[in-house]
Parts: sequence; C-alpha cells; structure tokens
Amino acid sequence: MTVNTYLSNTGWLYRFDPRAKIFFLALLLGWVFLPVTLTGLGCMLLLILFTALSNPGPRFVRSTFTSILPMIIFMVLFAPFNVRSGKGLITIRSFVLLTEEGALQALRLAIRFISITYLATLFFATTPMPEILLALQWYRLPYNASLIITLAFTYIPFIADGFAQIEESHRLREAGAHLERKRIGKIRSLIPTLTSSLVLALRSIPTLALSLELRGYGRANKRTRYHNLSSYRRTFTDFLISGMIPVISFLVFKA
Repeated sequence: MTVNTYLSNTGWLYRFDPRAKIFFLALLLGWVFLPVTLTGLGCMLLLILFTALSNPGPRFVRSTFTSILPMIIFMVLFAPFNVRSGKGLITIRSFVLLTEEGALQALRLAIRFISITYLATLFFATTPMPEILLALQWYRLPYNASLIITLAFTYIPFIADGFAQIEESHRLREAGAHLERKRIGKIRSLIPTLTSSLVLALRSIPTLALSLELRGYGRANKRTRYHNLSSYRRTFTDFLISGMIPVISFLVFKA
C-alpha cells in the first residue's frame, strides 16, 4: 500500500512547518464559516487556488475540481430551491422558481465546499505522511490515534486506485460486447467491479495489519523516533503567518 496523497514538488508550501500548517488549516476551515461577505469568500477561494497552482501545480487543481464537480453541480441545482423568500429571479406565472437570496446562498455553499476541499487536499498533497504523524504528536495527540489517521489517508487512496484499475480492466474485457445497454444493464455491470474491489479490500487487511504492527501499534513500550521536525527553522514565523492571514482577512471582509 504505497499509494498516498503526497505530491512531490518544490513550492513554498512544501517548506512550511507541518505544525504551523495544521494550525493554519484549522483556522481557515473555521474561517469559511464565519460571518464574512461573499466577496471575502471569493477572495479566499482565489487565494487558495493560487496557492494550489503555485505548489502542487495545475494538474492537481484540475483533478481535484473534476472529482468534486458532480457534487458541485448537484448543490448548485438543488440548493437554491430551499430558500423561497426574497426577490424572484425566475418565475413561472405566479410561481417563483428561483429567488435572488437562494442563488446567493447556493453560491456561498459552493464556494465553502470548494474551499474546504482544496484546503484539505492541499495539506495532504504538500506534507509527507511521516511529518503529519510527528506534527499530530506534537499537538499531544496519542501515537495510536495519529497513526490510524495517517494510515487511513494512505489506505483510502490505495482502495480508490485499485477500484479504478479494476473498473478499467472490466471495461477493456467487455469492450464491444454490449455497445448499447439499458440503465439496468449498466447498474448490473457494476456488480463484478464492486465484487473485485471488495476482494481487494479484504485481501489487503493482512497487509494493513502488518503495517500497523511494524509502526508500533499496540506495543506497551514507548516507540523511539529516528525522523524529527528539527529541520524546519522558521517555526515561529510560520505560526505567525498562519495566525495573521485569517485574522486580517476576517477584519477586512467581516459582514
């Protein structure tokens, strides 16, 4: 299980202290839910996208957006209809189909969702898993808990990558056999893929257990460390930047 979310690059975010990065991530995740203007949310999203473009790169931005695009479409299509009050934008005779407040609310929800997604994926794409583990322990999180968290973000991409490979192999195997399928047939064709994915997940359980054992999970004695975070020399500066950006942006864009 060597698949993980880390993308090697040389951007400035890769040189940011992981401890300050976790602090920065927590502040920004809370910031998007504060009473700020829609303009402020948009500016924060642009800043996040610029950071993503200048660090992991355009391919990361494109793949992340593609993965959440169905959810964004679903949100934009159905969220506006939950707000029925306000100025009507689209009306059918006397029935108000879409209001201005509903459209703005849907836009706000979409920006928040995109921002949260890119914040989380940026953190794991620019921070190696061993350093995430050390940073979580620096915040006094128990070793077993931090180990499970980091392994989960390694195991989930492994299963997703395996599912994609299985789906592609089944598609190539059945190429030309059924050019036109009904919807029920398409759903039925997913059963072999899901079965193979389940078998892959079950067969990887011993490997996952071995990974936990090799990393010291369940041992009574204290685990020693070879790697540490002493190579990061600007810890105070990184923490200061992590605190200043959310505070200043909130003071500028508060509603």
